[in-house]
Amino acid sequence: MTEEADVTIEFKGRHDHITERMQAHAAKKLAKLARYSDRLVRIEVVADHAHKNPEVELIAHQRRGAPLVAKERGTSFSATIDLLVDKLDVQLRKQKEKLSGKRAAAAKAPTASSRRAKVAPDEETYEQVVKKALRR
Repeated sequence: MTEEADVTIEFKGRHDHITERMQAHAAKKLAKLARYSDRLVRIEVVADHAHKNPEVELIAHQRRGAPLVAKERGTSFSATIDLLVDKLDVQLRKQKEKLSGKRAAAAKAPTASSRRAKVAPDEETYEQVVKKALRR
């Protein structure tokens, strides 16, 4: 278990042991994801048969929302980790763009007060028509 910028990395081996060297390599590569530490809490590295044709799965647990999962089978543990870090980086970047896009769209959406302000000066608004009718 390693901690990089408040992101905890947990290693789990199925049917095999993950060596210290493998853990160090994975932690070094996963440090790239530390830029998303405002969102990430914990990353699990689950390796099945870590030494021969490993199937590695990265599970990124976030502060909010469902965990992101990337799974790959490769010829070596280090090559598979490299591929998975890239996959997870793409998922995190896509999610960040999606969230920032929603906020930007909400900020640009016209409100009721801004719609009223766009009425031409020679036209009467609904409120003005109602006030005239009530005065009569």
